[in-house]
Amino acid sequence: MVHRWRCPHCDFSSWAASREQAAESVKSHLLSHHHGNIGQEDFSYRWSCPYCEGENHHHERDEAVTEFKDHLFDHVEPHLKPDVHLADGIDRTGSILVKAPLESTGANGARIHLLTPANIYIFVTRDPKQRIELIRDQFSEWPASTIVITTKSQPFSEVDGIDLETIPLEIVHLNKGLGLSSLGETVSRVLSEHESTGKISLEFDILSEIIKKFEVQDVLQFLRGFTARCDRSDALSHYYVNPKAQSESVMNVFEQLFDLQVEAKGLVFESEG
Repeated sequence: MVHRWRCPHCDFSSWAASREQAAESVKSHLLSHHHGNIGQEDFSYRWSCPYCEGENHHHERDEAVTEFKDHLFDHVEPHLKPDVHLADGIDRTGSILVKAPLESTGANGARIHLLTPANIYIFVTRDPKQRIELIRDQFSEWPASTIVITTKSQPFSEVDGIDLETIPLEIVHLNKGLGLSSLGETVSRVLSEHESTGKISLEFDILSEIIKKFEVQDVLQFLRGFTARCDRSDALSHYYVNPKAQSESVMNVFEQLFDLQVEAKGLVFESEG
């Protein structure tokens, strides 16, 4: 569970693991709306509050900005909601695009958070070792089922500290030459086998790879069908992409396919709408 804040002026939302982390995100966003309320006056910097009659002067601009941000946050802090989930806005079923480097703190924070509501984990991944170690290190117990769909021939040969024979783990091997249709069919079969046994959280971390490998229109068609298939199983599906590795035009095309898109900055998640 995290803290959530929604901007009253636009579609921006912020989620963070702690109040302090949320506060920094909220303050920065509010400043973007009201930066015009800070100006230079009589050899000092003056800020004036857009919500009340508050104002002050400082000789140093940084001091004025810091105090102004703190003042703005005091007005909106009551709207910071604790104990919510990132996916509450989509009833914990649907598709979420997580924009962050694949193995970053932000991506791992999103993984942990988005796996939590489920008892069946499905990973479509090139890094099965890291996903299994994440469960080992971050969760107090193993989920009812973990299914890893990967092209790795020996995905857990280097995993230490886990007796793989004692955990509910299934491996589905993919041929590296499979097309998008075959990939979708494979995942669909896995969903059909498990959709009646619990809540599914499905991680798809090969989005950047398929964008690079296939034509944009083919990937778009695949994702439309794939996200719809996950929805039919009431799964929470999350897709990871490093936005800096994609052109802005490509990102704009794909972002519209998902129910929610967030940028993971450390342990803070931000959405522009």
